[in-house]
Amino acid sequence: MSTAVVDEIIEKVSILTKEERVDLVRRLTAPEPHPSFEKNGNEGKKNPNPNIEWLKVHRNEVAGQYVALENGELFAKGRLLREVDHEARLKGATKPLLTYVPREDEELWAGW
Repeated sequence: MSTAVVDEIIEKVSILTKEERVDLVRRLTAPEPHPSFEKNGNEGKKNPNPNIEWLKVHRNEVAGQYVALENGELFAKGRLLREVDHEARLKGATKPLLTYVPREDEELWAGW
């Protein structure tokens, strides 16, 4: 940015009220949204992860199986995690999300 442009900005800022300057600083320092965030159709809320959106849409199709997802794309699905991971990497996935998608009637548990 040239010095002339910076000087022009400073001149314009100098005529702002205190409240307007506070608002300007707030806007300039606000974090920028992540570029991969997409609208998910839920009242304008942002979706930070396309894999989660894929799971919401396709859950019933893959229930009871492991899936390998990357950037919202299904690379592999199946009953054995190791095989799903292997197939996904053969198809070009570099850092796939590997997860089990439970059936609706399936009881989940965790323990030591």
